[in-house]
Amino acid sequence: MFTSRTQLVGLIGWPVEHSFSPAMQNAAIEAVGLDLIYLPFPVMPDGLPAALQGARALGIRGLNITLPHKESALRLTQPDAIGLKVGAVNTILFDRDRTRSTNTDVHGFEMLLVESEIPATGRVVVLGGGGAARAVVTALLQKARQVTLVTRRPREIAVAGATLQSVAWDAPNLARLFKGTELLIDATPRGLAEMEESLDLEPLPSNASVIDLTVSSETALTRAARARGLLAATGEAMLLHQGAKSFELWTGHPAPIDVMRQALARELSSSVAS
Repeated sequence: MFTSRTQLVGLIGWPVEHSFSPAMQNAAIEAVGLDLIYLPFPVMPDGLPAALQGARALGIRGLNITLPHKESALRLTQPDAIGLKVGAVNTILFDRDRTRSTNTDVHGFEMLLVESEIPATGRVVVLGGGGAARAVVTALLQKARQVTLVTRRPREIAVAGATLQSVAWDAPNLARLFKGTELLIDATPRGLAEMEESLDLEPLPSNASVIDLTVSSETALTRAARARGLLAATGEAMLLHQGAKSFELWTGHPAPIDVMRQALARELSSSVAS
């Protein structure tokens, strides 16, 4: 039962209706027995400053930030060292007169690699240049031999103390890059689209792995990868572990990982069935 003392945490993004975070976080809240609720808040791309001011005024305890706001939120908050390193934040904590922020996506991605048993020590191609891609690159620069960013518009991207020049997203460049790629990561929201643009995976080596950070049981990209006999994974474990880290920061309680994993699995199963 919710009362005037019930506190709020939530998710800001555009869109947010596809998110599995509310079910996962509210399952954790119930398991720990907190007087708290996690709600999704759709916020248009130009509405973030007003949304953060409103959240503070309403006494919201903390927020997750998803696309397209992760990089903008960095400039509107007081990020910690990992947030500054990534150049994007996904977790906000309202702390008295401060609006603190951090990035738990790096931890989430590292745990995805562990759970999927996908190596990330060779040549890696990352599709995308937004907040998720930045977190992935931050983790990879400590592991991979080479990291190449591919974006629709080639540009310099400063992340983790390095400046990377992205490569143009076109068929000839992708074919050339894929020939020597040991790990391909799609860090774009392409997997959310019903008719996502297909990628030709034939140039990938037979020992390559593919990750689509879309949170789904599978995507067109992972299906295509598995059809080629490649190891593939989606962003399910990344969402789980970044969310668990956010939960701990907001509440001070250890996250009930198993409860969160089961809730996420139920939601994914339900979305497939529907």
